[in-house]
Amino acid sequence: MKPIVSIFLAVGLLAGCSAPPATRPLPPPSGSLPLQGPLLAVDGAHSLVTFRVTRAGPLARLGHDHVLACRCLSGSVSLASGEALLILPLDALTVDEPDLRRAAGLDPEVDEEAVAGTRRNLQTKVLDTAHYPEALIRIRREGPARLQVRMTVRGQDHAQAVPARVEPLPGGGLRVMGAFTVRQSDFGMTPFSVLGGALQVADAVDVRFDVTALPMAAP
Repeated sequence: MKPIVSIFLAVGLLAGCSAPPATRPLPPPSGSLPLQGPLLAVDGAHSLVTFRVTRAGPLARLGHDHVLACRCLSGSVSLASGEALLILPLDALTVDEPDLRRAAGLDPEVDEEAVAGTRRNLQTKVLDTAHYPEALIRIRREGPARLQVRMTVRGQDHAQAVPARVEPLPGGGLRVMGAFTVRQSDFGMTPFSVLGGALQVADAVDVRFDVTALPMAAP
């Protein structure tokens, strides 16, 4: 039995995504103000968000845990307001990269057919990336080690406080790292299950992020 996985955003690439898209400033969510300069641009090539989804239910032993990854994050960070607007391409998440599975303490060897099926079901049955290809993330810094994060996935908003470490980089950039847990049900999604719930995907998703933002080049 090969369970599918579900994720909020999504904190990547498809197997065939060879390079991250160009970083660009983002439009703000509806009803909010644009970011005020000076701005930093998220460096998608040096940023990584991972999502670990786990199996659950009485027959959990028949399923697999999965690690999804985003390596195509883009967006802008305002130094003046301590805010950021980010876009995470849900239609470009990787599934079960061996190195990331190894880092998560999982068996790095996964059947390619199972990975392809997981990716297909994730995009079509869970995230509906044909209609919602991106997750929008708005962040406000609330202290030296605390962020308020508002995520929009499939048109549903969810906000929560997130612990983070913010480090300045030479030349005026920033590196932001942290981890938190979000639930699929926070976005109105029902975790996938089969056999009357005997085998299912756990509601909670563990998110880890390591995001680098650098000064935007002068036009």
